[in-house]
Amino acid sequence: MGKSNQIEQFEKRFADEVIEVAAVTGPSGIGAGRATGDVMWNASIPVIAWKEIHSNSPAIQKELRLEWLVNDDEWQKTRDIFKANTIVKLYVRKGNKAMMLVKVIDTAYQDDELQSILNEALKPIDYKDSKLGTFKLNKAVKLFEKEITWAGQAGILYFDWHENEQEMKASLATAHILFQDQVQWDAKIRAYAAEELVELANDWLQDNDETEIDEITKELFIELMEFSSISVYSDGDFEVFFDDGDMFWGHSIIVSGHRNGTFESAEIAG
Repeated sequence: MGKSNQIEQFEKRFADEVIEVAAVTGPSGIGAGRATGDVMWNASIPVIAWKEIHSNSPAIQKELRLEWLVNDDEWQKTRDIFKANTIVKLYVRKGNKAMMLVKVIDTAYQDDELQSILNEALKPIDYKDSKLGTFKLNKAVKLFEKEITWAGQAGILYFDWHENEQEMKASLATAHILFQDQVQWDAKIRAYAAEELVELANDWLQDNDETEIDEITKELFIELMEFSSISVYSDGDFEVFFDDGDMFWGHSIIVSGHRNGTFESAEIAG
């Protein structure tokens, strides 16, 4: 899509009226994406609360995105224009679940009501599980996380934050099944990864002029895998991440499976 068409389609999503607002930026900071064929980046930052400056209405506490279009040079110059967890003053145009940035007025604005909302948002959130202990919420990615030991190796266990607590309990039920027999699960996961990826590992080995290894056997593949983390989900799925021991030049190995004992895939990423 050409630049003018992309801008036109983007601005159609927002009302014509420009209003002055104060807003609280979210915990994840600025990001940007660009669809195939587009010339402009769609930059954005989450907003967790906002209010119109010249209105007596209370602040609206509802997450939405503040969005703007930028070219390559503008993106490099403005990617740090906003910080996470701050109060800002802006000119915007309202849309459905989003606001279009028109102009930045103040990136360190003072407002008592919004400051109170920000202070509350900055408080740590824990989730206690009777079997696995206390998880802490990483608000930037909405994941609960906890340092764990898995089959003798240190790593991190993750599950998604959800408004419905039953969803989180279902995710932890997946973790309970894995951790109850973690040594057996670890052995099966590693064996599956070796079966799926050892041929590829030997292909990569042929391009490595510095290695002293002649062949990566399944046994060696399993030995070189280093546990990193587990992500568990409410539908029974899980993903286990391993460092590759340089078999794939520093990529991660990801094994996806289900708590019923089946596996979906083993792949490299990163």
